[in-house]
Amino acid sequence: MHELYKIENATNKHSEQLKGVEYNDPNFYPNFQKDIIWLKNTLTTNFKENKTFTVMRVYDGEFHFLNKHICGNGPKRHYSKKLTDEFVKPFKEGCYKVDVLSCQLNIRMLNNFHQVIPNPKPRFIPMDIIYGLLANKWFLREFKNNIALIGGNEKIKVIKKLMEYKEYRDYVENDYFVDYISVPERFSCDNTEELILDLGEKIKKSSAKVFLFGIGISKMALVHQFKKYSNAIFIDIGCGMSGLAGTVETTRPYLGSWINFRIKDYDYSKVDPTSFNYRSDNARVL
Repeated sequence: MHELYKIENATNKHSEQLKGVEYNDPNFYPNFQKDIIWLKNTLTTNFKENKTFTVMRVYDGEFHFLNKHICGNGPKRHYSKKLTDEFVKPFKEGCYKVDVLSCQLNIRMLNNFHQVIPNPKPRFIPMDIIYGLLANKWFLREFKNNIALIGGNEKIKVIKKLMEYKEYRDYVENDYFVDYISVPERFSCDNTEELILDLGEKIKKSSAKVFLFGIGISKMALVHQFKKYSNAIFIDIGCGMSGLAGTVETTRPYLGSWINFRIKDYDYSKVDPTSFNYRSDNARVL
């Protein structure tokens, strides 16, 4: 990996980052470090001034959905309805209504990104930066004790339980999370009009100034509407929510050194259907 693409206190294990052309050519995305500075400055300024700001990531699952391709875990987890133009339309429109739209620095995925969501679109920031600033705990440290979480039911339950342990609280550098807001684990795309009303009321009642979220494909129809309910900052941390729950694969971008805190005898069978591996994914049992 070229020095340009390194993020302080975050590491990579996967060959895509270590040897991939995207991460070894300084001309592929020369603004990488400038974007880190811009994002940090923008978030801290908006935080101080109580101004809302939304950051959302899209990747292969979102691209398949927007292209109406039924594949992967989409019909198993995210939607049960037919992917018609009418159904998909508000999800695509939502991509144009956030402040930052993010995708990983992967040539094939970036091509999909520009084909499926053509310009003009919101400001682009590499998804890698979002992962890196979660992995090195900049988000957690910078907005300490002002953060609420929005995630799948089972992940939220385990994070809430983990926060009972001082060792975990010390690791995430927060004494508490202001609120825990759950989203259905399955078929959250099916009725986003009802879902936003439920989420909106919870966001409205929260005193959090920053919301970190990981809520799957449904976010495309939801995130831009969060701003109607709060002047907070909303950041899509994607698989970083699995990191907070102690279930992320550390081969994910910039999460190579992340410690997955696990609770002894906790039933993780419903928490996250990932390929987490005790031997290789930095597990620490509490």
